[in-house]
Amino acid sequence: MKIIIPRLIISKLIEHSLIEDPNECCGYLMGSNNKVSHIFNCRNIHQSPVTRYALDPLDQMKAEKYADDNNLDILGIYHSHTLSQAYPSPTDVSNAVESGWIDPAYILISLVEKTRPIIRAFKITQDKKVEEMIIEHDGQAYISPTENS
Repeated sequence: MKIIIPRLIISKLIEHSLIEDPNECCGYLMGSNNKVSHIFNCRNIHQSPVTRYALDPLDQMKAEKYADDNNLDILGIYHSHTLSQAYPSPTDVSNAVESGWIDPAYILISLVEKTRPIIRAFKITQDKKVEEMIIEHDGQAYISPTENS
């Protein structure tokens, strides 16, 4: 399983995470054929936004309308973990299953190291299994120069 997230969208995921820090950010990734082409930021309305997220229902409706109007699929639901690793928490898994949103991928952005955010993608199944997905991107991978290069 894989999802293709262009570098521009990856940078927007990181930017949204850093802007909302210390609160968790959230939103949707849209596109077709497992290739993301659009990001839709949502407001986190959870009463404990530093450790949990809840998508604003009005933003959810706007996102779904935008996807329908532009013939896009909702490929992913993203949120940041500002204090933990980029792996779905038991609450994340339960919320995904209880909401019925198990078709999209779950994209997590960890800000444990603010200067080195980590992004990972997961599929959450109806029986609460978590499987990591491969994230591909467009263009060459950036490799930071070393003293010897």
